This record gives sequence, structure tokens and C-alpha cells, in this order.
Amino acid sequence: MRQADIMMETEADRWFERNRANLGARDPVGDVIQDLGIKPASVLEVGAADGWRLAKLRKAFGCKVLGIDPSMQACNRAATRGVPMYQMTANGLPADDRSIDLLIYGFALYLCDPVDWLRIAAEGDRVLRDDGYMVVHDFAESTVPFARRYEHCDGILAYHVDFSKLWLANPLYCAIRRHMIGDDEMVTVLKKRDASAIVVRP
Repeated sequence: MRQADIMMETEADRWFERNRANLGARDPVGDVIQDLGIKPASVLEVGAADGWRLAKLRKAFGCKVLGIDPSMQACNRAATRGVPMYQMTANGLPADDRSIDLLIYGFALYLCDPVDWLRIAAEGDRVLRDDGYMVVHDFAESTVPFARRYEHCDGILAYHVDFSKLWLANPLYCAIRRHMIGDDEMVTVLKKRDASAIVVRP
């Protein structure tokens, strides 16, 4: 069974129950957004839990917000905050082409199936506007990418990979900030340039 299916069916709700009391206790993504002076008009968060960060960003900037999470319990809780949320995974995003100027991956990609990684990258690129920002919060980069057994659920692996490289392989993306959180986590901020950034030679 695919990890995405396991998450959608059972484990995402279990994750939410285990972690709901601590959601929002720290916000390294929000800290980096504030530090860089990013003022979004439209935000989509992948792995948004109960929408706590989206609600915070909406209050700070008056921006439109939208989230996805594989936990139905989290989605229902987000609805009580007035945060629109879809129960889905990262390989499909509920937004129009080039409609989002801040796309957040909130510590979620490490549980995605490797067969979906390029599709996830394509979807992120599809919805992000030119000159938009992408924030990837996940495990810190290791010398060699690796996976280990996910301790909370059999049949799932946790991938320790620098997921920002899925987009940095595209020359229209550049990393503008990488913030380490202890030894295990990092927040990477990417900016997407428009195609005019590619030099046209005679």
C-alpha cells in the first residue's frame, strides 16, 4: 500500500491526535517569513494541520489562505477557524495555475512516496506565481539521502532528503535563505523567477 493511502486512511488522524496540543508552540516558518519581509497576498500550505499557521498569516497580512492535509480531523478543526482546507496529499493542489505567491510545505514531504516527488514538484511549480516564494520545512540535509522506519506506523518510511532540490534543479528557482533548527530540521526559502531570467542568445 502507498504511504499516501495509509496517511489518508488512518495515520494522519493519529498524527493529529498525538500533536494537536503542541501545534503553534513554535513557528520557524513564520519566523523566516517575517525576517525576510515577505508579505503574501495568497498562501497555500501543504501539511497545514488544523490551519493554525494560515490563520496567523491571514491575521498578519489580510491574505487569502488555503490548506491541505491528509487528516480529516485536522481539516474539520481548521473549519472552526474559518480556514478553507482540503483533505488531500501534496501530489495534487487545489489552486489555479500561477495563483499563489507563497507556497509552504510544512514538514510534510518526508512522508510522501518517492514515486510522487516529481509530480509534487510539478504541482508546486504550477500553482506558484512568478516572483513567488516557496518555503520548505523538513528534516535537515544529510550528506547522503536516506530513509528510516517511521516509528508510529508500520509500512511507512521517513525520508531524510533535501526536498528543496526538487525545485532547485530548475534554473528559475533560487534559494534565498536556509535556516537550520538544531541538527535535525531546516527551513529553506526559494524564490521563483519568470522565464525572462533565462538569457536569450543570438
